[in-house]
Amino acid sequence: MSRRSLHLGIGLTLVLVVTGAVLVSYLHLPFSPDDTSGGRLAPPGGDHLLGTDKLGRDLLTQLLIGGRVALGTALGAVAVGGVLGVSAGLLAGFATRWLDDTVAVVLDILIAFPTLLLAMLLVAGAGASLGTAILAIGLAMAAIVARLTRVLVKQVLSRDYITAARVAGVSWPRIVASHVLPNIGPVVLVNLALQAGLAVLAEASLSYLGLGTPPPNASWGRMLFEAQASVLTAPVAALAPGIALVILVIGINLTADGLRR
Repeated sequence: MSRRSLHLGIGLTLVLVVTGAVLVSYLHLPFSPDDTSGGRLAPPGGDHLLGTDKLGRDLLTQLLIGGRVALGTALGAVAVGGVLGVSAGLLAGFATRWLDDTVAVVLDILIAFPTLLLAMLLVAGAGASLGTAILAIGLAMAAIVARLTRVLVKQVLSRDYITAARVAGVSWPRIVASHVLPNIGPVVLVNLALQAGLAVLAEASLSYLGLGTPPPNASWGRMLFEAQASVLTAPVAALAPGIALVILVIGINLTADGLRR
């Protein structure tokens, strides 16, 4: 098996394991998310396979709900960043020189800000919620996607077959649909896959700081924050969301790396 196939296979397996667990959680949860009858910081065993948190809630239930938030954030942020980024990149690629230069400067300024910092500023201004976090991460992602799209579009437009198509009278919309998007699509999709992993980490970081999805919805980042005070007496409460976060991000990155290779 080649290294590319190995990376792709391992990555897809990890992502599918997390996705499968999340999908099953929509059909069945071990306990109600707000059920606090398990006792404070109960150890793993019995009805509570991973134990309970400091409020007596089932950790496995919280972990599964946090998986919903993580995957939802990844998909939502990629959708926002992909649509806005590709649209802005296409605009810059076809724009006149002065407009292209203006867009390039704006993108460079946005990219200069760390993704998490930009997301924190937007979330702090609009209020903490899952929707705001997804929008903020997506907007930060859009600048990176737009810059990549702009470069790729200019490369495609310089090809001889584009010149031949224009000489033949093919319209620009048809050229975009038939030549530009199919040629830049694979590279953009791989980049979006990598950005999905960063989106999961960004949402966890925002939730850890209290700027992500608000209670009572669970988030892996907030679970880590709540568990830090009892990490020595109840380590599972911190290890479970941490391991889940690592598995999902590594799975996404390995999948993207396999596709890129």
